[in-house]
Amino acid sequence: NVKVFKGAGTCSYVTEMNNTVSGAMWAESKVREVVGRAITIDCHYAAEYRSHTKYWCHGWTEQCRVLVETKGEHGRSGRVSITDNPARGIFTVTVEDLHSGDTGWYSCGIATPGLDQLFNVHLQVSDEPVSVPVLGFLSPANVSCLGGSVTVSCESIWGSLPISYSWYEKTPSGDSKISDNNTLDLHCQSFQHQHHQYYCTASNQRGSKSSEMVN
Repeated sequence: NVKVFKGAGTCSYVTEMNNTVSGAMWAESKVREVVGRAITIDCHYAAEYRSHTKYWCHGWTEQCRVLVETKGEHGRSGRVSITDNPARGIFTVTVEDLHSGDTGWYSCGIATPGLDQLFNVHLQVSDEPVSVPVLGFLSPANVSCLGGSVTVSCESIWGSLPISYSWYEKTPSGDSKISDNNTLDLHCQSFQHQHHQYYCTASNQRGSKSSEMVN
């Protein structure tokens, strides 16, 4: 929690700085996410600040650069948006399409006469490889495969975006790419009779990983 006193002219000085929960405002002091994804930070505040302007800024003192502020209960600027919920005493900041350069110190801020309330948050954005893709069946669970078809999805739930997906058929002569998509439609009767095997790969700039077999 940072308290900044506004002096005469353009001068100001920090009177208190710590990362403990205060009666004025609190939030997660350290948050992390990966490149390309979005992150949401909840900034909690006391009831006395319900009608005050809320903001999110880059830096940890009142000289921080304001990135977005509430206009009423909402605000947006580029990749950053803010929503205030006075009834719950929370304003929420969302940063989309994260870049590695977004790593740094930020502050939840509340504008008040003579004394702004700031709470420091450190954001860490990392460039991460994909996780092993998880397979799922998109068709209703009560549909029999015989005589019909099923759709299989492939998703890597961790890793920097963008992530690309491909499906391969495994054959005795080698693996053959059959789709550049994260879903695969299987015609079950043909699939079962010919004993085909399929798997998908998820790839980003840090590498690729393959799913388990569908057989």
